[in-house]
Amino acid sequence: MGEVAYGSLASVYEWLVPDAKASPTGKAQAFEMVTAALDPGAQILDCACGIGLLAVGLAEAGFRVTACDASPAMVERTQGLARAHGVEVSTRVCRWDQLPDQGWQDRFDAVFCVGNSLAHAVGRSGRRAALEGMAFVLAADGVLALTSRNWEQVRSAGSRLDVWDRLVERAGRKAGACQVVCVSGYGDGG
Repeated sequence: MGEVAYGSLASVYEWLVPDAKASPTGKAQAFEMVTAALDPGAQILDCACGIGLLAVGLAEAGFRVTACDASPAMVERTQGLARAHGVEVSTRVCRWDQLPDQGWQDRFDAVFCVGNSLAHAVGRSGRRAALEGMAFVLAADGVLALTSRNWEQVRSAGSRLDVWDRLVERAGRKAGACQVVCVSGYGDGG
């Protein structure tokens, strides 16, 4: 998805997050198995940070956090969330392939790329560039935390609209819960 899509999506992105991970605390708790091995105050990069739920949650947990995303609108949401929670999160607008140009070589004790962000890297070469960029900024003994969906499982269920019988409220906004899954033509075969 390009900047235009994520620029538009930034204002409603929290509706795409499962309830358990819809708060900074919940999002950070989902990755305690990774952060438990880190020293207090460790340097963490949340790349492809989205609206900043993980970045802010990690900062609340006492880590020194930098968050980056290719979307200026997502970075803006991250900055606002950090201010609202009274934590410091350094932010930057950049793509994965731009990570080596940020002056961060061997800087981070952990790099997070979660929420299926890597699926948006175009083709095998795009995914390779993304992983190389993350490796470049990761300290020699650092940890890379990467999540990705099992698209074969999603595709096997077919395209559909799932409407759940409940009302969800997030940040004072209410909506019916649903999930649109459209899988035809997904991927580039690489």
